[in-house]
Amino acid sequence: MTTRRHFRSVSMKNAIWILLHDADCPVPHEDLRSPDQLAEGLSGIAAIGIALVIPRAAEAGLRVCNGSVDLVNVAIGYETDEGLRTEGWWTITSNACSQIIQEPLSSARYYLHVADGFSESRLAGDITLCIREEKFVLYDGDQCWQRGLIEADFFQIETEGAPDWTVLLSYD
Repeated sequence: MTTRRHFRSVSMKNAIWILLHDADCPVPHEDLRSPDQLAEGLSGIAAIGIALVIPRAAEAGLRVCNGSVDLVNVAIGYETDEGLRTEGWWTITSNACSQIIQEPLSSARYYLHVADGFSESRLAGDITLCIREEKFVLYDGDQCWQRGLIEADFFQIETEGAPDWTVLLSYD
C-alpha cells in the first residue's frame, strides 16, 4: 500500500513550518517487540508489516510535532455546528508530538497558532482569532478586544478532507 504524503513548508521568523499528511512524526515510537522476538521468524515480520499498513484509531486526528529546539504552545481553531471554535493550550517540548484532536478530522480547514515560551507568536497567520493567556475554549473569533480577549494570528491548514494530519514545526 502506498501512503500519499502532502508537504507544505512556510518560512517565517527564521523558521520553516512543514505540514505533513499521514502518520509520520519525528519522535521515535516505542518498540512493541524485543529484537529476540522479531528474529523468531516471519510471524514477527508479518506483524510489523500489518502494523505499518493498518493505522491505529488513536493516530487519527490532528497531531503537532515540535522539531525545533524550543518549547512551543499551540492553540487551534476550527468550524463546529456552534460556530468557529478556538481552544488552547497544548505545550509541546522540543522533539515531541502532541495529539491535539483525538478523533478523525471532520473539517477540511483548521487554524493553528504557535507561540514560544514567552507568548511571542512564532508563525504568521492567515486569519485573526481570539485567545486567552490561560487555557480556553472560545466561540466566535471576532471582537476580541471588546470581549476582553487577545487577538492572535492563526495559520490555515488545509487537510483536504484527510481523517488525520500531522504538522511538523522546525527551524531551518
